[in-house]
Amino acid sequence: MQPEVKPLSYNHRNLVFILLTVIFLLSLPAFIFYGMGYRYSFFAETPTITATGGLYIVAEAENNQIYVDENEIDDARIFREASYIQGIKPGLHRIHVQSVGLHTWVKELKVSPQIVTEVEAFNLPITPQVRPVTEFLTKDGQLIYTTAPSNIFTKASSSDIYVVSTSTATSTLIVNPEFTLLKELFTEKASTTAKRLALKEKMEKDRFKFATITKEMEIEEELSTTTITRDKITLYKNNDDVFARAIGVDRQVPSYYCSNQFSTTTTEIGIDSRLQNFGKLDQLATTAENNNQLRICRTDIKIDRKWQNVQDFDFVPDNVNLVLMHLEDGIYVVEIDDRSWQNVQLLYPGKNLAMIVYRDSVFVKDGNFIFENLLTLNN
Repeated sequence: MQPEVKPLSYNHRNLVFILLTVIFLLSLPAFIFYGMGYRYSFFAETPTITATGGLYIVAEAENNQIYVDENEIDDARIFREASYIQGIKPGLHRIHVQSVGLHTWVKELKVSPQIVTEVEAFNLPITPQVRPVTEFLTKDGQLIYTTAPSNIFTKASSSDIYVVSTSTATSTLIVNPEFTLLKELFTEKASTTAKRLALKEKMEKDRFKFATITKEMEIEEELSTTTITRDKITLYKNNDDVFARAIGVDRQVPSYYCSNQFSTTTTEIGIDSRLQNFGKLDQLATTAENNNQLRICRTDIKIDRKWQNVQDFDFVPDNVNLVLMHLEDGIYVVEIDDRSWQNVQLLYPGKNLAMIVYRDSVFVKDGNFIFENLLTLNN
């Protein structure tokens, strides 16, 4: 015998519908305020409603640990490489992102009410990771060194298998086409750099001897090849420093170029006094989210060079927010984001190095040895 299920009567259904509608209408303001970042402090001495903010942290390192004010965040991962943390009290907060075998990334950020603050962390291997590119290969395609590369593997690690044989005749080996190509690229870059230095010296000597402005402009154009543009950011060198210039407009400008200020009028913000250390203020706009919020942006950020001379610079492959800085004692990765400070991490140590970025990889020439410098740990 089949069980008999009787539907609710018409009056009961109306009663349930009205009850659920009332619950929804009563709960809707609470959900709206919660979504806007408002929180009610039940356990405070004087319970109040407080406007909170959020953090959106991009961290690509595997098995990383994220800390906010020394408290580990383990339940906020919404994507594989990003975490969203909500309900954070307005004010200054310290963020750590760390993982075994990697440099620790640290930054202090100001969290504003009803705003999600975005930040990107990076963690390079503490021990530099390299992929050797040898001049010769065996007939089986194995990497072989005819000279011991002791100067590389005393300060770096590689998971690639290679053989060192100083007695093997090179006539029995195969020339590695990758090494040949990279050697040509390094030679071409060295020639271009030498030409640029010669032009710079000539311009400094003859600055007051140019017969026309056109001649000086031609020299300046030759020197401008040190400018590198990717997406909406341009890297350029001015005297001894490297700068990152945002060339986008409005929301195309990365958030770390800007600061959100709350006021009813521009005068109350006090741009000339309170924001004088923020940098060059070239953009001033009222956001659509809040009529009392002004998004003040600068165009240029100076890249930390650790008080050393800059030999070369470029963007890190696949990341427009990180800069490769070839300095006197090694190659570093520096973030453009200078909120609180710029994190600087060593990619490869050494003097008299050469660096090129080719096909989304960083290649380094240390003496007669060439290798790819990896940004992640070898598996």
